Amino acid sequence: MENTETGVNDNTSVAPESSDASVVADDSNVTLEDLMNLSEEDYEEFKSDANHKGMKPLNEWLKHVPADVRKHVANIRSDYTRKTTELSQMKKDLESQKTAMLAQQENIYKGPLAKKVAEIDTETEYDLFDPKGMKAEIQRQAALMLKQMIEPAQQELELNQRKNELDRFKMENPELTDPEYRTPIAELLQTRPELKLEDAFYIVKAKLGSQKVAQEKAKLEADKAARRTVASKSSKGTSEAVMGTPKFKNAWDAYQWHRDNPKK
Repeated sequence: MENTETGVNDNTSVAPESSDASVVADDSNVTLEDLMNLSEEDYEEFKSDANHKGMKPLNEWLKHVPADVRKHVANIRSDYTRKTTELSQMKKDLESQKTAMLAQQENIYKGPLAKKVAEIDTETEYDLFDPKGMKAEIQRQAALMLKQMIEPAQQELELNQRKNELDRFKMENPELTDPEYRTPIAELLQTRPELKLEDAFYIVKAKLGSQKVAQEKAKLEADKAARRTVASKSSKGTSEAVMGTPKFKNAWDAYQWHRDNPKK
């Protein structure tokens, strides 16, 4: 039967590999870069904005193409897997470096020096004509200057630390981007702004889990009730077909069933 969308016969197959002596075997692997370098000039289908529709599934074509084509596809698949693994590792390394850098900054801006500066009384003013008062006032002024320098850095550090925490959390919980989670989380944060994103995520996850459990339980109860109804009808000797006419995959199966069940 002809495929009306593509004009390709369902039984179409690709001719076997050519035995032409002019074709030289190439052991070099085709990579994603090689595929990306192909353009419309090479093949008209390879447009930069290509979004072809209506084709037969690729897995159907793979059954008919030569083994060498499948091997090239397998090499590209392997190359993609390797590159995504490398990219994932690079992201983890960057996260580790960022965490280490933030730890160093925290040691500077929230370490012993910052704590010592915070302990100095910067509110009390001292007698400049008294030697001890002069010394205390100098310390106070120095502490004020250090606070003015450190506080903006401390605030930026806290923001960067929070951003780093969120990035790590999002990476560890990719379902955050799913509409099933994203929408209720956003609504929850609007009604309860005191919550962190992490808290809102776990609350929504718990609710969704409870809903799914309830749905599964309701389905099981409905199945049990249906089985009890069928059993009750069967025990009363009803002539009604318990299961009814089954669904058939093709005309031959339908013919065999009706041949073996003439009264149904």
